[in-house]
Amino acid sequence: MNVYKRISNLIIGLLVLVGSSNVLALNHNYFLTLDQPTTYNHINDSASIFVDTGTFTLTADTPISVSITDNEIGSTFGPILDVLSLVVVSSSGFSTLFSDLTSHTFSLGTLSANTYTLTFIGEINGHAGAVYDVTVNTIPLPAATWLFGTALIGFAAYSARRSV
Repeated sequence: MNVYKRISNLIIGLLVLVGSSNVLALNHNYFLTLDQPTTYNHINDSASIFVDTGTFTLTADTPISVSITDNEIGSTFGPILDVLSLVVVSSSGFSTLFSDLTSHTFSLGTLSANTYTLTFIGEINGHAGAVYDVTVNTIPLPAATWLFGTALIGFAAYSARRSV
């Protein structure tokens, strides 16, 4: 958790040094439901920087990816992602930082059962504000895995039957 605070403070400090003289925006903290989008809305914020968080809990080891989608209506430049960095931490000490957000989907790999906190740091640009959707996706096993598994069980059953 200490690493998370250091990374978060470093990023906020960098954003302030870059030239933002406005106050930090009202921050949103949501509990994220797996495979369901959650909207973070900074339409009426007068500040230029936001630090939002989202928390989700896994009950078993699960492959996870995070999708961030720009959701601004009336943006003249098209979908411009307002999130500048994403920090992921868990209570067991897992920590990772994504600062190159040219892709809007981030694979976290297989995460163990735990509670995870995502921190989104970004800027509110222009009159459109900042509105974005976050989805924590579980990555299902491919169908080939299930077919291969049932084939192995069938071969095992057939060989056990043959040897009797």
